[in-house]
Amino acid sequence: MKRIIYLLAAVIGLCLTSSCGKSFLDQVLLEGNWGLIRNEMTTSVNGTVIESLISDCDPFNPKTPMDSQLAIRSASGSVYEFSTYTWDMVRGVWALFTKENLIVRDNVLYMVEGGREIEYGHFTSTASTLTIETIDIFDEVVGGVVTQHSTVSRSTYRRLSDIL
Repeated sequence: MKRIIYLLAAVIGLCLTSSCGKSFLDQVLLEGNWGLIRNEMTTSVNGTVIESLISDCDPFNPKTPMDSQLAIRSASGSVYEFSTYTWDMVRGVWALFTKENLIVRDNVLYMVEGGREIEYGHFTSTASTLTIETIDIFDEVVGGVVTQHSTVSRSTYRRLSDIL
């Protein structure tokens, strides 16, 4: 808790002594360890919702692989390393699931593919919560008929102490 208070005091001090924008503050608040507390996913076909799932999770009492933690660390400049850990029910430990570098700019996350920045999702953060929303849209052509599929995912995390 003391670390959070010191971090907030440092950010406020920086904001008072320099021209600190919202983007900078959000990037500072983004770093840390986060536990997934809620995941919402809505799948649509041609604009019609076909499935909507809501999962509440408890990173302090994990029971399924759906329980996850996210560690975000600054790599360099506006590049951050996002490491996702899922609960390994067999071993009873947090296991690294994915690790990727994303560019963070103005509450938008970008991944780099083929030398191009591609929008990955949007986020909002406070000292205690982080919400990441992603949208995946693709067209499927079967027999000359185009069908548009989309999935909107919203993951809400709670800041953790150094658990990982």
